[in-house]
Amino acid sequence: MNDFKSITVTREGDNEVEVVHNPTPFPLVGRGKHGAVFKISSDQCVKIYVKQKNILKESEALKATQDSPIVPKLYEVGENYVVMEYIEGPTLEQYLEAKGIITEGITSKILSLIQEMKRLNFARLDPRLRNILVTNQEELKIIDLVHSFKTKKDRPDRPEYLMADLKNLGILSSFLDQVKHLDPESYQEWKDFI
Repeated sequence: MNDFKSITVTREGDNEVEVVHNPTPFPLVGRGKHGAVFKISSDQCVKIYVKQKNILKESEALKATQDSPIVPKLYEVGENYVVMEYIEGPTLEQYLEAKGIITEGITSKILSLIQEMKRLNFARLDPRLRNILVTNQEELKIIDLVHSFKTKKDRPDRPEYLMADLKNLGILSSFLDQVKHLDPESYQEWKDFI
């Protein structure tokens, strides 16, 4: 059976989604708190959701940002799924962990990504490294846009999750040194994070 619509997922408490039923040959390539992602072709994947409200949030975010190079292309939205571009490559967390360092080139791309998120009116300017994919061309794409436009009054305008993830990898100081050189204004706003 090749109908991804027959895949079902569930979630208990605050855990990641669990696949309940997958009678298809499509492999699971990722999962989080809102859904599970399956590769359905060389250039497309489908995210199956537990809650319909999250389908609506993510599909609206994808629709609103289709002119941007930092988000996957949207192909189809259904009752419990979204079909989008499949991005081949590791998460930024996996990429940086494997390298053991952060280059000025990657820092520059992170800064560009954050600027593009601002341009797109993202409410969350603090992506997790696990929600940024590195393409084969070393471009950055952001995934998991369920809460991208959600307004949170207590959310600061600096990428705290991103910096916490970099700190956990032991490369936050290098990142901030490079930000100081590339974007002194952002550095002034972020330097107290250490």
